[in-house]
Amino acid sequence: MRTAIILAGGGSTRMKGDKGLMMLHGEPLVRHVIRRIADHVDEVILVLGSEGQREDYSQIVGGDADMVVDMYGQGSPLVGAITGLNEAKGEYALISGCDMPFISGRALAMLFEEGAGFDGAVFQWPNEWIEPLLAVYRVRPSLEKASELYESGDLRIRRILQNLPNVKMIPMERLRAFDPGLLTLFDADTEQALCEAEKMLKNGVNIG
Repeated sequence: MRTAIILAGGGSTRMKGDKGLMMLHGEPLVRHVIRRIADHVDEVILVLGSEGQREDYSQIVGGDADMVVDMYGQGSPLVGAITGLNEAKGEYALISGCDMPFISGRALAMLFEEGAGFDGAVFQWPNEWIEPLLAVYRVRPSLEKASELYESGDLRIRRILQNLPNVKMIPMERLRAFDPGLLTLFDADTEQALCEAEKMLKNGVNIG
């Protein structure tokens, strides 16, 4: 069983309002993310920051995702990851942001397939920087490590994968081979980026 955890509980400092509810090509941004992911997993968990946010999202998400509220109410990606991993039924879980409208199905398949037998799988840049907000995590060890990090005061989500002993690092060039513009990793996290995404959708962007 495969789980997807979409993090939507963090406050947006670069946009006026809730990122996931921003309109893109006629529908809320989070709907694009759910649609790109849903066919590749068995359950979708949407992690939110408050009960009020849950009420807002319930009107647009319906039954397409299980909505849960941050366990610690801090709105950090690591806390969101802990909350989602704690609810996940699958052995492996994809974790993504709520602002990534161009996620490639081939990229998701690669992450899950490459992560099998490992503690996780993540795309890695040549400088060894990783993309933890589009990565697959083995649920049990990742939850244990994330909880340890939280208790130590380290809220950097990338530290989960960096501290697990057996993570598959996927060179970025393997993603670029079928996604030359790396649109899979595109974050519509500013007003300008949202406008760029709108233009791409109007021009019929090709998402693998």
